[in-house]
Amino acid sequence: MADLNLINIKGNTYYIPLPTIVGVYLDGQDAVLIDSGNNKDNSRKILRLLEANNINVRLIINTHSNADHIGGNAYMKGQTGCKVATTKLESYFVEYPLLESSFLYGGNPSKALRNKFLLAKESTVDYTIDSDGEILDTGLESISLPGHFFEMIGIRTPDDVLFIGDSLMPQNIIEKYHLFFLYNIEEQFKTLDKLDKLTASFYVPSHSVHMEDIHDLIAVNRNKIDEIMENIEKICMVPKTVDEVLEWICKIYSVVLDANQYVLLGSTIRSYITYLYDNDRVEYVFEEGKMLISKKQTNI
Repeated sequence: MADLNLINIKGNTYYIPLPTIVGVYLDGQDAVLIDSGNNKDNSRKILRLLEANNINVRLIINTHSNADHIGGNAYMKGQTGCKVATTKLESYFVEYPLLESSFLYGGNPSKALRNKFLLAKESTVDYTIDSDGEILDTGLESISLPGHFFEMIGIRTPDDVLFIGDSLMPQNIIEKYHLFFLYNIEEQFKTLDKLDKLTASFYVPSHSVHMEDIHDLIAVNRNKIDEIMENIEKICMVPKTVDEVLEWICKIYSVVLDANQYVLLGSTIRSYITYLYDNDRVEYVFEEGKMLISKKQTNI
């Protein structure tokens, strides 16, 4: 990886461009980090960059507990003595990362799922914070943005820069991969509606660049979710198991699975099915030891 850069967005708000962006808010020479990178190696490079600019890390605020957002916590805490803050539900996953791969798999995960992509090194959470409101004495504000994960938050800095975590996927990723991980479709739709109404000078999705307007991106995300649900309904005109639904979705979007993608996309498909079931668009059919998903027939 090339040398990292500290890019100014506005005022005292910066970010470090990585596959998962790390936000930096400066109070004098002290820094609050928004997420910490995906692993120890990147965390080491982040710390080297900050030290070269005479910046001290005081606090990490995790938007949520996915491994690529918390993977640098442990190294950064060990090297700097900084504190970590996140919401209560996400804190359990930060402190016990095995919960994520266990939740995704639905059981005790095999060694194929015990990797740094899904399993960050555990780190102690020093402060649990509310999903909405002021964050300790930092001047930063948390904004509840669930959907992608249980209790994910966005973080607004005093410069009116809003880091929005994984609430929006960039268009190039959607066009290439189509499917992206979502835990709760109902909450994701609410978050998209909320983002549509929120104002900020700049928005920073975790896997993109900072931008002044996100309305088009919101529409791209919403349209893709709707498209996937419509495809699931078509697939289930003939009842299918969940794995068969996943198989057909992978065929439609030319997705090649490995162990990590199987649990991530399998969990996401289950979340789509939950939304469709709760909204009376599909039903469960149990036969011969199988649960089948069937498009619900409407009486005209």
